[in-house]
Amino acid sequence: MSLFDTNFVMELFLDDNVSNMNRAVVAAANVFYENYENISYIENIFRKECRSRKNVSLISKNVVFEKRNIRNKKQTYEDFTIKYSDTFYVTKFKMHKKTMQSLLNYLKDFYTNASLSIIPLSIKVHIFIYHLTTDTSLSEVSEYFGISKSSVSYIFHEIATLLSEQRFNFINWPSLEEQHITRVKVNSRCGFPNCVGFIDSSRLKVGSKQNQGNSKIVLLQAVCDENLMFFDIHIGEIGNTHKNKVFKDSQLGHELKNFIEFDNHILGSTEYKLRKNLITPFIPDEPLTNDELRFNEIHRKASTHIGQAFDLLRQRFKKLNNITLNKPEAVKKLITAACVLHNFILLHEGSTNLKEESVNIDEGLTIDRNLVQTAVEKRLFLCNYINFMEESI
Repeated sequence: MSLFDTNFVMELFLDDNVSNMNRAVVAAANVFYENYENISYIENIFRKECRSRKNVSLISKNVVFEKRNIRNKKQTYEDFTIKYSDTFYVTKFKMHKKTMQSLLNYLKDFYTNASLSIIPLSIKVHIFIYHLTTDTSLSEVSEYFGISKSSVSYIFHEIATLLSEQRFNFINWPSLEEQHITRVKVNSRCGFPNCVGFIDSSRLKVGSKQNQGNSKIVLLQAVCDENLMFFDIHIGEIGNTHKNKVFKDSQLGHELKNFIEFDNHILGSTEYKLRKNLITPFIPDEPLTNDELRFNEIHRKASTHIGQAFDLLRQRFKKLNNITLNKPEAVKKLITAACVLHNFILLHEGSTNLKEESVNIDEGLTIDRNLVQTAVEKRLFLCNYINFMEESI
């Protein structure tokens, strides 16, 4: 661990006036408080740091005092964020310092263990996000932050649970007004009318890094808007790799028509079944007409939004590329927590993947239900409209 990283971690717990030995004492006190089973681990650390059993005994007697002392210090996020650049936070935690501060301010209202834990919430959130964004091992995170491996594991699951519980505060179906804004922007940007979102699934690997042959796949189904924000997610059962099957098992699959008005729709790939409110490309069972080919091309262009959203999610949270958890419930909590963070960061920072552009006024396309009654008829109607608009430009 570099001197810079060591200094950063120590600043999370102590100020500059505390000796190195006392720093070790306080770190040990944190471990002792957080996880009683690590007593032997603490003693081994002490024996390495001290030259005699007398010193070990002296340190042990001071643990309780230092534990109380660190509570009085009340080290907070502000104490160390001033000393480290915004670039450092973007590199290590994939968000700006202001975004991290906003996240901590938000979570503290939902964190109920503050009085029971010697390690502040701010430190726990840093540990969780660092592990999520770097995909380092528990041992490496333990060394980096100066606490035991078992404590890191506990903190990781604790914060994953805390974030996943915020799911419906940050991932929810858009209002009619929000759907209208998406519809206008997508038509202006891509030329596809009445589209209020994009659906697809991302394949995430679950299993040990050392035993890649036995890794399984879990599908994260998501619907995003034109800003790459997820407004619906569903995590399939581990081993189920069929997108349409995962869709059928989801709430959206059962209630799609209740979420979207008849005139509107989301766009999905050919792996999904064509529905009135889920428009897929034409399948080339037979040679496609020029109009159908043009429709497919515009559909493909618009649908890249969901691919960009997944790319951003996995690039930012590298642990999702190889989830080393065993319990299905823990896997789902982790993925949900990552999606919550994805939306939280976009809300505060936006996306550099998208360019600002002017938006044309669009009242949307009205579809006559007397003429269009089936999903096949609706897709053909949209195909004819898109080609008419393309030719009139």
